[in-house]
Amino acid sequence: MRRATPYPSVIDLLTGHERREASWCWRPRGTPTALLVHTLDGHGVLRVADGGEHRISAGDTLVWVAGAEHDFGCPHGADPWEIVWAHFRPREHWHDLLSMPVLGAGVSRVSAPHARVRARIDEALLEMDASARTLAPRAVDFALNALERALLWLGTANRGPQHLDDRIHEAVLFVAHRLDAPLSVRAIADAVRLSPSRLSHLFKDQVGVSPGRYVELRRIERAETLLESTSMTIGSIARATGFSSQFYFATRFKAVEGISPSDWRQRADRESRP
Repeated sequence: MRRATPYPSVIDLLTGHERREASWCWRPRGTPTALLVHTLDGHGVLRVADGGEHRISAGDTLVWVAGAEHDFGCPHGADPWEIVWAHFRPREHWHDLLSMPVLGAGVSRVSAPHARVRARIDEALLEMDASARTLAPRAVDFALNALERALLWLGTANRGPQHLDDRIHEAVLFVAHRLDAPLSVRAIADAVRLSPSRLSHLFKDQVGVSPGRYVELRRIERAETLLESTSMTIGSIARATGFSSQFYFATRFKAVEGISPSDWRQRADRESRP
């Protein structure tokens, strides 16, 4: 007869990071809180209600809902299984973040994503565990924020019609951090290890516009924010948003928005007055 694994008392969050050797966790009624287990190294095994077994490899993440059976562990003879885990009470706005591919009754899995996304998930979950163990004020809040960041990154790896290819997501991030600098399609492609033609094809297919057009629209969008919320000169805004000259900035701004940057600022100023 199997002996059930006890479970800890959890108020909002309990975390851990360890290398487990041959051991097993079986809780037929789960726990009152959700459980996340993320594999950093080695592998584990998950058993689901229908009797099937699934190998859990480095980069994979499992999430059980409250009350779902836990049946997982590190088999005998396997290398140590390094995991970071969290028993947690989901925040109210996490419903969509926890909508992941279902593997069995009450348990979901997100398979190891692209290396760059996986690195961000690893970092966020390790930060979660470290924050939860400090004596700093609001330590649990910091830890929950790190867990939320990990769930957001897991969402980018949770493939569906609304999710971007990992490389296109990386390209979007690359652009977001460099809007004040020259950005060629080749530079973006090199950053995500794609050819310019492949990047352009994937980008247009998933984002709806070409990389060059996307860069211009994001620059105009940032320029609008600066026009509305700062006293920077038009020339300074042109430089801050990566345009080669004030004249070119004004030309492209008017082509996109239909009015000049100066007129945009004046209109925003009028609309903000009581």
